[in-house]
Amino acid sequence: MKRLPVLGELEAEIMGIVWRSAPVTVKDVAARLSRERAYNTVQTTLDRLYRKFLLSREKESHAFVYTPRINRAEYHRQLLASVVGELLPKDREPVLAAFVEMAGDADLQNLERLERLIRAKRKIERGRP
Repeated sequence: MKRLPVLGELEAEIMGIVWRSAPVTVKDVAARLSRERAYNTVQTTLDRLYRKFLLSREKESHAFVYTPRINRAEYHRQLLASVVGELLPKDREPVLAAFVEMAGDADLQNLERLERLIRAKRKIERGRP
């Protein structure tokens, strides 16, 4: 699996806008940013995201229209899998402990969700739906 790029602050904000509002133009994105940015900055960042294979674009009239190549959940899943995949074979316990700690710190209900996901994965591994 090719490792997905970690997004910078502006890239992450722009991807959030694209994920919520696609299809979008540079003008659409610039209007939705949390703070004003130069048109060229937004255009360059969208082009960078396109070159990183996170966005698709089609020319409509005189402007590009951008759509995501990957949805938000899949981006985060693949990014986490690539990072954790590099660490797990070497030393699993600290990585798994940190993951559980972070999940619990964010929201105690996350631990219950995590337990449900583990039970579901075990059922699948045992061949029971």
